Amino acid sequence: MTRVFALAVAATVLIIGSFRLGGEAAAQPAPGIPVAKVQLAQDLPFNFKVQYWRSDGTAMFRNVGFDPTVGPWESELEYPMDGNFIIFGAEYAFNIGGPRVSLDFNYGFSEDIDGPTKDWDWVAFDPEPLIYAESDTDADSYFLSANVYYRLWAWGPRNSLDVFVGYHGQENSFTNNNVRVLTPGYFTAAGKVAEYEMDFKGVRVGLRMDVALAPRFSLRGNLAFIPYADFDTEGKWLLRDISFSQSADGYGVDFELCLDFEIARNIDFIAGIKYLYLRATDGEESGLAQGLPYGPSEVVDEIESDQFGGTAGLVVKF
Repeated sequence: MTRVFALAVAATVLIIGSFRLGGEAAAQPAPGIPVAKVQLAQDLPFNFKVQYWRSDGTAMFRNVGFDPTVGPWESELEYPMDGNFIIFGAEYAFNIGGPRVSLDFNYGFSEDIDGPTKDWDWVAFDPEPLIYAESDTDADSYFLSANVYYRLWAWGPRNSLDVFVGYHGQENSFTNNNVRVLTPGYFTAAGKVAEYEMDFKGVRVGLRMDVALAPRFSLRGNLAFIPYADFDTEGKWLLRDISFSQSADGYGVDFELCLDFEIARNIDFIAGIKYLYLRATDGEESGLAQGLPYGPSEVVDEIESDQFGGTAGLVVKF
């Protein structure tokens, strides 16, 4: 009876101590009583993220060249990148508790991008476009990144600085319908009139930093430079019977800043901003025009994808 009473007293002390310390096993157990160790949230090795990103922005390409009949010319097309992206991310941390290496994957996609595509054609020394047209756009986009992180510095339970290297791939696909030519004269055509697809592949290097602002709040910044990216595109202008491909080399930036609120030990709410920019210059184009091959010609002046917007999501840790 004495042994049972002692065990009951010890269990009661442990339970009261756990509640007083926020549920963490800080009290010392009585001899012979096994107590499970509670793993702190910052020591949970696997993180899974679901995030919403409202992207606002544009994608474009600009060609420049020379024609013997009109002289220097310029053509620019601007596509909408306004859409709702869903991002899934997963990260696993090795060697928890000290200097560590971690690995993550992030996949984001949107299938509801829409808006007008704008098309300008200029000849030299004339500020007014020779041709200006608009068309309705249906587009989708996806991107994939994979990164290996190395922890340079950690202080306190939720403060750290990591460096990383990784990969970034992105594809933007546009379908244009119902063209309206506004200059030099009004002209319309219904149905599908053009297709254009951008494909970017590049390497990433950067920094990630976590800073604890309060017991449950922290700030996370993630800045990735894309010092080299390979850009390839495919296009079809159905009304003109033109199909072409473009290639160029470029660079980019991927930046995210968010506030993290710990709802529970293994569930966080995150909200912030994200900026993703890709650009290439001085490329080549080749293709078929009315069945006749042309190029490769060094007419590609610039290819660009520019997106910015707010984010919100949940992180589950286990």
